Amino acid sequence: MWHQIAINKRNSCILLTLMLLVLLVLGAAFGMLISYYFPIEMARSADFQQMMLHSAQDGIIVAFVVWCILLLCALTNGKNAILALNQAYKLPEYSHLVLENVVEEMSIAAGLPKPPEIYVIDTAMPNAFATGLNPKKAAIAVTTGLLVELDRDELQAVVAHEIAHIVNRDTMYMIFAGVMIGTIVFLSELGLRFMRNGFRSKRCRGGGKGDLIILVVCLFLMILAPILAQLLYFSISQRREYLADACAVQYTRYPQGLATALAKISGSLYMFRDADKITSAMYIVHPLDYEKRYKSTYSMFGNAFSTHPPTEKRIKILEKMTGADFNAYNEAFVKVSKFGKRPLLKKEFLYGVKPMEIQNPKEKKEKENPVPSAMGIAAAAAGVAVLSEAEKAHKLAKEKVERKRSAQNIVLKANNYIEKECSCGTKFKFPEEYEGQTIRCPHCKQNILV
Repeated sequence: MWHQIAINKRNSCILLTLMLLVLLVLGAAFGMLISYYFPIEMARSADFQQMMLHSAQDGIIVAFVVWCILLLCALTNGKNAILALNQAYKLPEYSHLVLENVVEEMSIAAGLPKPPEIYVIDTAMPNAFATGLNPKKAAIAVTTGLLVELDRDELQAVVAHEIAHIVNRDTMYMIFAGVMIGTIVFLSELGLRFMRNGFRSKRCRGGGKGDLIILVVCLFLMILAPILAQLLYFSISQRREYLADACAVQYTRYPQGLATALAKISGSLYMFRDADKITSAMYIVHPLDYEKRYKSTYSMFGNAFSTHPPTEKRIKILEKMTGADFNAYNEAFVKVSKFGKRPLLKKEFLYGVKPMEIQNPKEKKEKENPVPSAMGIAAAAAGVAVLSEAEKAHKLAKEKVERKRSAQNIVLKANNYIEKECSCGTKFKFPEEYEGQTIRCPHCKQNILV
């Protein structure tokens, strides 16, 4: 995997360099546009070409300075900014032991120096993402919907996927690329506003072919630059998702857990409408486009503008795996790929990879309650509980209610709600700023002092 991480770093450097070139070209266009619409008196009498050249140079300098400022902000506070954009808050200590244990287990399996910080987003849509410049300063954010809809094995698979992004340094790339795209979009929108205001105020120079060519070129660059930046951003994110899936299976040794988790997440009717568009590519499944979450789009340009590979394809790969190692994922990837037989990982990266068998998780084994076949007695005679379909459904519904209650408690605890218990066992939670002196219990009708 170290070879693949090295390639990820190299590709990140190449893509960021290309994005920087797009930014500088946009800066040049921005500078010429300002000079075109807002010429100073001395420049009006100067040579037009020379004036445009100086304006382009000034625009490049301004764009580079803006990028440096934003990059410095990303290096110092990028993780917190992304978490704030997605309205995430830190998980209170000991408020969800299952999630904390799962994160610690997968961090040990991945060899991280320390478990990432855990954050929660209060939304019904099940989803998760990871962020951070390096494994020592990383964080994982999960939604309350994820904690409600997924059981422990599925939650473990999703956490393993996000930790794989941290190990593979994908989170670092996403932060840098997000800053770059933000700068490009900001300058592009500012330039288009200048053009619109210039037409309204009639400040354009209004003369000659040269002026018209400059205007058309600037308009073209203002529209094209954000599109090129987005394409560069998306060009490698899909492959990183596949690689994170492969790593997650290796950590958990249970591909079916991730497959069922992806099916539940993509099949959810909820959407996280407050998700930031730039950071949407960081989620395990796109939080906005419900129609594109599951179905494949194999059109010529369909996947080029998608941050995530089709969830349907990801699930098929996981279901076709015969082992829990990278070789098994590579073989399944080739079988499912519709166009070409190009593997995800090259053979030289797989040299020395030991085969791993798929293992059922501990929780599943306990539910099976196996009886030794040599005993020759029925399960009922051995005292093993055999649940009917109705009882199984009731048990699953009860577990989901417990998970929902646990997720709600996280939100309340993070917002400093106070808990009181009545003598009849009813528990009340109310905010610190509650002004009343008593709360009436709906069960035993007692007044509880606050």
